[in-house]
Amino acid sequence: MPDNSLDRIYRELGPDICLYPFFGAFYQTNNVIPKSESSMPNSVRPCSIVRAAERDKWDIVDNSISDARNSDAWKQMRADFLSGRFHDIHDCRDCSYNEKSGTTSPRQMNNKFFSEKFQIDIVDEVRKIQDNDLAVQDIIALDYYPSNYCNYQCVMCAGGASSQRQTFEVKFLGREGKIVINEADPDFWDILDRVEIINFTGGETVLQKQVFRIMDHLIERGRAQHCLITLLTNASSSPSALDERFQHFQGVIYNVSIDGVGDVIEYQRRGCDWHTVAANSLELLRHPKIGCVINYVLTAINVLSTMDFVDWCYHNGVGPNSVKDLQVSYINISPVFRVDELGMGALPPELRAMAVERLQAGQEKYRAMASVRSDFYVSIIQRVLDVIDHTPWQQTLTDQFVQHISIEDRASKKKLTEVVPEWQPWFS
Repeated sequence: MPDNSLDRIYRELGPDICLYPFFGAFYQTNNVIPKSESSMPNSVRPCSIVRAAERDKWDIVDNSISDARNSDAWKQMRADFLSGRFHDIHDCRDCSYNEKSGTTSPRQMNNKFFSEKFQIDIVDEVRKIQDNDLAVQDIIALDYYPSNYCNYQCVMCAGGASSQRQTFEVKFLGREGKIVINEADPDFWDILDRVEIINFTGGETVLQKQVFRIMDHLIERGRAQHCLITLLTNASSSPSALDERFQHFQGVIYNVSIDGVGDVIEYQRRGCDWHTVAANSLELLRHPKIGCVINYVLTAINVLSTMDFVDWCYHNGVGPNSVKDLQVSYINISPVFRVDELGMGALPPELRAMAVERLQAGQEKYRAMASVRSDFYVSIIQRVLDVIDHTPWQQTLTDQFVQHISIEDRASKKKLTEVVPEWQPWFS
């Protein structure tokens, strides 16, 4: 087996390397476009959160995913990472922000995931790409985004990622647009025959017919046993309906979005029923053949009740039970991005102090337990504290938060101040 340790990867390729532009791709066949336009081409980007000022920067030209991945933009990004310019790449500012905020970024998580799962020698393959004018051939890890079909209207989401959110934006924000879903490009099916990891995203993945179609395609062609699949889910559905398909694959990992408990998650992820989500999440966490990671999107809404989430996870057995298990990712703390007014920058000094006090008290409680699992939770709480510490308050963001929430309240079962009463003085 090749030495794909992170130590070797960062020593040989630099500590700021991102492996996604070399081995991965985020392929999107849907979008929300102005009603005046008839279509929009599919796109293939280096990852799911890369951003660009130019609307067509990552569009597919001449219906070839493979050719698009060797465009000047793709090659330049590979060159920038090899030159150690990660924090200067404008399109990668979300990961840069995460790392500067003191929490783990998708770049770091993906590098770790690839180092654990790839059979190729990562360093040697990157060197070959470097010697080949930065051109690549195969996609080893494919993120596939076929549809924004979703049953939630999360307050930090956008219509392009959720059909229900699109409906909300039309009704309450006066935005106009239509959802376009295209057929996959011709070489998509050839790529599927060589890919080793497929990450399904959306939208709510388990509600998308395209996800089932691809699973069935891989099973029929005998490729499933060589593929690891991951699914991003809001846990509104039980995984048992997919068990028959899952048994054909090399492995299955769910990335479950849980941003709090009770009223808090029901407010932040409108459409959620906490009892259903809790039951389905525990089914996933305890499934003998499915891996599961919890993703907690940290916002100015849920930060005051983060300890409720932490305690729920702890009491339900989430986390490592031995030092060896510490190598597994159980919970990711993800600062909300692209909606700055919902982040820690909007949290007023009074609420910031309150949040820190609660988190530090919780940290001391878990530190006193003195076990591998409680130490894990001490580190999880520290990630939240680091984000708060690295994100200064801005009055303008607080003002924008109040404006944003005032609109969300119009569609929510309860107002924010009923769910998080600590915010009441700012809505008087």
